[in-house]
Order: sequence, then C-alpha cells, then structure tokens
Amino acid sequence: MDGTNSHQQEPCKKHKRKKRRIECDKGVVDRLSELPDEIIYIILSFLPLRQAASTSILSHRWPNLWKHTSNLDFVNINRRHNKRTTEIEHDSWDVSTCKNVKMVNSVLESHKALFLKEFRIQFYINNSAQSTITKWLEFVWSRQVERLKLKFICENSLKHKLLLGDLLGEIRPMQHLKTLSLRSLIMSGEDISLFLKNCPLLRELTIEGSHLTSEVKFCDSTLVLEELRIRKCNIQEYFINISAPNLALVSVDARPGQLWIENVPRLVAVNFAIYSARYTMQHFTSAKLSWNGFPIMPNLKTLHVKESSLYEHGCLLSLKSVISACPCLQIFKIEVV
Repeated sequence: MDGTNSHQQEPCKKHKRKKRRIECDKGVVDRLSELPDEIIYIILSFLPLRQAASTSILSHRWPNLWKHTSNLDFVNINRRHNKRTTEIEHDSWDVSTCKNVKMVNSVLESHKALFLKEFRIQFYINNSAQSTITKWLEFVWSRQVERLKLKFICENSLKHKLLLGDLLGEIRPMQHLKTLSLRSLIMSGEDISLFLKNCPLLRELTIEGSHLTSEVKFCDSTLVLEELRIRKCNIQEYFINISAPNLALVSVDARPGQLWIENVPRLVAVNFAIYSARYTMQHFTSAKLSWNGFPIMPNLKTLHVKESSLYEHGCLLSLKSVISACPCLQIFKIEVV
C-alpha cells in the first residue's frame, strides 16, 4: 500500500515542479519585485555604484531604485596612478571633458536618497575643478553624510593642488559625519578646526599627502575624536598640538619638536615615523612630545616607531622615559627603515 501511494504521488510532485518552472519562465513569479524597497536599498548599498546602477535591468521595479542607494563611491578602478601617469594625465586633463566628472554630475542630478552612509571621490582631479567640487560638497552637506572621503589624485606641484578652504564654501553643520578622509589638498589649521567645529560626532580623521599651511590644533575637551592619522604631509615648520581625551589611536609623520601631545588618557595605539637622518628616537622621548616631557599614557598598549637612524647614534637610554610613562604597554616595536 505504501509503495502504491508513493508511485501515485510522484507524478503530482513532478507536475507541480514543472508548473513552477513554467510560471517562472513566463515571468509570472518575480521574487525580486516582491521585496520591499527598503530591503532593496540595503542590498544596493553594498554594491559599487556602477554595479548598483546596472541592477536596473533585473526587474521591472528596479530601474530607479539605485538612485536611492546610500553609498556614492566614485573610484576610477581602471587606472593605476603613479607619478608618471599622473603627470601625463595632468597635461591632457580637462574638467569639461573628464568622464569621471561627468559621471559624478549625472549621478548627483538624479540621486534621491535623503541620507548618505558614504560619499567617496578617488580619481585624478586638479584645481581647475574647484567650483565643480564645491557644488558636489554642497550636495553632500544636504544629505547628512556619515563618511566623507575626498581622496584626490593630483600632481605633487602645489600650483595644481586644491585649496580646502575654497572648496568648503558655505559649510553647514554636519551632525552625522563620523569619518573624514582628505588627500592631496592644501589646507590650514583653521580649515581643519572648521571641520571639527561643524562635525560634533567626528570620530575618525585621516589627512594624507597634503600641504599644511599653519599650525594645527586638536585641543578641545569636547572632541569625540577617537582616531587621528596624519601621513606623508608637508608640515613645514608648523606645530601639531594634540590634547583630546577620547583619542584611542594616533598615527603621525612629523619631525621632533613639531608634535605636542598631552591629555590623552584613553590612547591605546601610537605610530610615529622618524625618517630624517637629523633626528632619532631620543629627540622624540626627551621632552619633545609635550610641554612636560613624554606624556603619561596610562592605557597605551601598542607603540610603533619607524626610524631611519636609530643606530647611527646608538642610544636607547631615552626609551626609559617611554616605558615609565606607559605602565600598560604590551607591544613596543621599533622598526629601522
């Protein structure tokens, strides 16, 4: 009896599977279109912008959904930039004909989301696009962005770099901004302070390959800044003053005497780079990091120092002050480069 029933049920199951396939082939069943818009927006936010736009062919409900994506990531993935290719691109680059600029303009004109998780620019651009970028940033200010990354690729010459102060225009308070990354810009300490003042929730700040034109201060007990990175920048003879009680990570390339640190009780990881043959670790540890000698860092667990001339002077006695100031230090790495 059991065998008979099983044989009778098999054709029925096969018929149902065949019927479902026919329905799918005819387009009767469209699972993608059944998803709520909010779920589709989340899915699209994990895709690169070009791929998100290409999803418009997947379903009759999808043609305009990519315009609500919360991530706008404009990265030129087709070019690997080095000094030579950047120089060549500079000679032929024109803001009015640049495909990347046109793409950004087109997307911003049609974008409809009210909030942005991330806005990132990463392709060659120079100061002839100053007014264009200002318009982009005005769009960003209006979208309550959480992560802003302006990683411009530009020739090293100062005359071609963009001025951050001119880009900002009428900067508005960015109450939701948590991460800010800037590269290949000319900026002053006042420009950076303006960002800090208008971004009360800023937790991560990275400045790379830029030219600083005045002293920079991160000195405010109300700062929620947790991670600070200043890498490969032209600081000239200006100071970097750090007094931020919530900082947990600091990574700075600076000459001794330029970096002043105090009031950093929550600091957990520090990276210093000493590349000049004129300076050694001793310069950093002998009353050069703060007004009162090497700062007390009660929670510091990792200290990484890159130095080019440690053994040229052959003195490690100054490291005693570091160890005394960091009672919880677990990893102390000195890298000779």
